[in-house]
Amino acid sequence: MEAQVKEIQWAWYDPDVQDILLKYYRNWLFNTPEKADKIIERILSISNVTPPGEIVDIGCGLGYHAMSFAKRGFHVLAFDPGEKYLNLARENAVSFKNHIDICQMQCCELSAIKRFALAWAGGYCPGQLSPDEVARDFGRIYESLLPGGWFVSSVAGKPKVQPFEKVRNWKTLSDCFILSEKWADETYYHEQCQFVYPDQNQIVKLIEVERMYGVNEIVPLLEQAGFRNISTSRSLVDHEAPAQEGSHFAFWCRR
Repeated sequence: MEAQVKEIQWAWYDPDVQDILLKYYRNWLFNTPEKADKIIERILSISNVTPPGEIVDIGCGLGYHAMSFAKRGFHVLAFDPGEKYLNLARENAVSFKNHIDICQMQCCELSAIKRFALAWAGGYCPGQLSPDEVARDFGRIYESLLPGGWFVSSVAGKPKVQPFEKVRNWKTLSDCFILSEKWADETYYHEQCQFVYPDQNQIVKLIEVERMYGVNEIVPLLEQAGFRNISTSRSLVDHEAPAQEGSHFAFWCRR
């Protein structure tokens, strides 16, 4: 009997994509409350922002960073396009409900003007956006900040790498096998993952095409939006190591 194939095009707001990420990549993608605490400590040491300054958490995921801000006395607007993530974030943050406003939206819907002392975008993945769209989102973040406000981010997604031919790999997970195929051209990173469930006679094919962004692409877009004092590093934790093209990186800057 031929296996049933379900094909999914990657999108952050897609509930099937959210199910896959939560089931197989939860800790890798969303970290843990303990790791979130270390990152927030680093962010606050960079910015010296103190309560009662307001924070906007862009792409808040399961709410761990928002909770870390809230327990330090900040009020947080936390948003994400993923409804399933937000349902878990609301459960996780129930004891901070007076300090965290959680809503489903995308950065293109951010309309606050000169409200926030700091904007945080953890695991920022711009690959579904064109450079013009990234610049517009940065502009919205810029306008949402108080004068002198901070924008801090760890950039994930697909880093800028040299083109390479298709590479295939098998991996075994708890209830399935994964056949992955990856390749890159000058601009886009392509990845197709087939989740094979022998017991269910089913294959779920996840297709992802992302524009690659490196530090040399992101910094000019921040400058275009008006940000100044832009600093970059390999990561927020390893902040003294320089950012490198072809790797994930972090940045911080000011309005």
